[in-house]
Amino acid sequence: MTNATQARRLSRVVGAGTQVAALAIALAMTFGSIQPSRAQGGWTPGRPIRLIVPYAPGGGTDVLARLVVAGIENGLGQPLIVENRPGANGVIGANLVYRAPPDGYTLLFAAADFISVAPYIHPKVVQFQPNNFRPVAPVAKMGFVLAGRPDAETRTVQDIVAKAKNGPVSYGHWGPGSMAQMGMEILKTKAHIGTMLEVPFGGAAPVMTAVMGGQVDYAFIPTPLAVANKTKLRLYALGSPERFPSIKDIPTLAESGYAVDADTWFGILAPPGTPQAVVDAIQAQVARVTGQADFRARLADMGYTPITIDPRKFGEFVQAENQRWGAAVKAARIRVEE
Repeated sequence: MTNATQARRLSRVVGAGTQVAALAIALAMTFGSIQPSRAQGGWTPGRPIRLIVPYAPGGGTDVLARLVVAGIENGLGQPLIVENRPGANGVIGANLVYRAPPDGYTLLFAAADFISVAPYIHPKVVQFQPNNFRPVAPVAKMGFVLAGRPDAETRTVQDIVAKAKNGPVSYGHWGPGSMAQMGMEILKTKAHIGTMLEVPFGGAAPVMTAVMGGQVDYAFIPTPLAVANKTKLRLYALGSPERFPSIKDIPTLAESGYAVDADTWFGILAPPGTPQAVVDAIQAQVARVTGQADFRARLADMGYTPITIDPRKFGEFVQAENQRWGAAVKAARIRVEE
């Protein structure tokens, strides 16, 4: 596939969407120079494979999935086709894949939001057991940045905590169980903050706009959006274990005295019962792409961090994340009436 063909394919889907999506179009054009290696031995697919992305086209998760697909190209001997199935913050697509035949032809581009968090928030909507998916391969992590208006009177995280303890403070998120809500709820628990006014919006971009426009005081903004709009926001701290290279002057919340880890993970899962030979074949191709130094550098440009674990340990990683976020939901006492 030529660079121009890749660019046209992505541009038809992403259109004139977010800044992250526009950047990804340019990055995907370079993948024509990465030559795929066909699967050797084991399982070889006999028809195209669907990669279900349970969000609308053009968002950060969709773009990340398409970058992986662009790198794989026909390395499996068959096309890997992205199919968007949005709904219920990712749960609809996850339900679909969980019920799909375990034959390797339907995969899930998964995220912590609907695998590690949603089962504890929406038990009546979720129709899967998160630990029963077959783990295939890790892709990346994305962090969040505690942000406010550039002209906000608060200058530090400690100022925000003091303000929240002494008066009404609002924050934005994009629904129960979203990482924007989870990050703030963990901070509230760590800082012993009683009540903050929650204002839900339809997505990360509207939340960021609301912060910049003063409709809400603060929010946890996805790192890619925070990096792209760092001159329009006041960035207080990262809800990640480590600082992020392109905003390395911004401390972590742990450095500010509050050990908050709100990173969300992305990876590929398969239906329960998928044979090991299928998992091995797909895992090898994904690992080849995510192991490329150029791919990792491009992830950093977009605001993502590679998951640096052995792909064979991905299942253990996912189960640990499911347990971690379950504990966080219970500690924050988040409840949703269904």
